[in-house]
Amino acid sequence: MEIRFIHRRDMDVRKWDEVIAESPAETLYPYSWYLDAVAANWSALVMDDYRFIMPLIWKRKYGLKYVYQPFYTQQLGVFSKERIEPAVIHSLLSELTAKFRFASIHFNVKNPVGEVNPFAVEDKTNYVLDLRSPYDELYTKFSTNTKRNIKRAHQIEENIDTGISCRELVDFKRTNDVIQRSGEQYSWLLNLLETIQKRGVGSIYGIRGSETLNAAAFFGFSQTRAIYLISASNEQGKDQRSMFKLINAFIHEHAGSELVLDFEGSNIPSVARFFAGFGARPETYQKVSFSRLPLFLNKLGKLG
Repeated sequence: MEIRFIHRRDMDVRKWDEVIAESPAETLYPYSWYLDAVAANWSALVMDDYRFIMPLIWKRKYGLKYVYQPFYTQQLGVFSKERIEPAVIHSLLSELTAKFRFASIHFNVKNPVGEVNPFAVEDKTNYVLDLRSPYDELYTKFSTNTKRNIKRAHQIEENIDTGISCRELVDFKRTNDVIQRSGEQYSWLLNLLETIQKRGVGSIYGIRGSETLNAAAFFGFSQTRAIYLISASNEQGKDQRSMFKLINAFIHEHAGSELVLDFEGSNIPSVARFFAGFGARPETYQKVSFSRLPLFLNKLGKLG
């Protein structure tokens, strides 16, 4: 089967988004409009007239183009309307090494990458909750600790607020972020969230006390998944277990739907326990990387 390298400007967007929509790995990240929002440059490997497609997000540094995984884009890899055999993935990876000197990509859960030279393959964990059951049935699978924290949160005078703007959420995230980011990164995040909302596939849930916003989260929706894309809590919200109340409210509202609640991780044990406490189950996806960089670039550190 023929493999073509296609630049974004030459892409058949209708065919591309149709493949994503009908893929067993359908999710928000690989739609053309989402990739346009998270990346200044992206191209693709396309096999057999869009039968198999693989988005490639790239930058240029020191005169070299390299492939990377953008923020808030947990899984990419290969997509198709049909099951993808390992041989297809390996063919696309071989083509990738011919086009780039360095790459680091998170493949999706439906991609059987396995171990293949010259790539380093690392297993990563996501947590997902199938929302098709009624809320009462979902609640029975919550952990004892999660139920206790939900009950504690409901004893406090806080209100669910779904009228929060993207600007307020990003400002709240910035004030309470656990890692340092640049002003440019927060502007980038605001643009992404506003883009999702303008498409009509984003919702913000917040928990407000008498005077302050104590917790908030942004959920992005694809056809099959509701993605817990970003969240933040202040110290009061953490103490009052506000995020337990927020997620419980989201699950209650969407129980009985055809959606999967995608928590986006995590390999951090405490975060994993928090997600698992709502009955979410782990699923494995893989980070695949390779480097053929000159020695002096390796000494300079990672590309970024």
